[in-house]
Amino acid sequence: MDKETMRTSFNAFLKMYFDSCREVYEELNIKDIHGRHFKYLREIDKHGSMTMSELAEAFHLSKPSITEMIRKFEESNMIIRKRCSDDGRVYNIVLTDHGKLLANTNVLESDKALEKIFGSLDQEELTLLKKLFDKIGQVAT
Repeated sequence: MDKETMRTSFNAFLKMYFDSCREVYEELNIKDIHGRHFKYLREIDKHGSMTMSELAEAFHLSKPSITEMIRKFEESNMIIRKRCSDDGRVYNIVLTDHGKLLANTNVLESDKALEKIFGSLDQEELTLLKKLFDKIGQVAT
C-alpha cells in the first residue's frame, strides 16, 4: 500500500473525529474557547482550585495574561473566584459545573467519535481496530 492511499484513509478518520468534536461543541454551545483554554480548565480541574499565581506558573504566563483570561472565564460562567480565607488579597479559582464540563470535553469528543466507530464496525473489526490502536500507541511512547 502506498502512503498517499493511507494518508487519504487517515484523513477521512481525522475528519470524522473532528466533525465529532464540532458536534460536541455545538451541543454544548461552546464558542470563543480554544485548545489552550481547555488546557487551563483541565489544570484547574485537576487541582480542584488554584490561585492565579499558581496557574500563571504552571503555564509560564504573565500574571496580566492570566488575569485577563480569568476575567473572560468568569464572564462565561466557567469559573468563580473565591477569596482565600488565609490571605484576603489572594483568590482561589474554582470551576463551575459548566467549567468542569468544558474541562472534560475531550472525553465527550472521544465518546462521540466512538459512537460512530461502534455504529459502523462489527465486533471482529472493533477488536482488530483496538489491537491496531494499541500497537500504534506503543510506537508513540
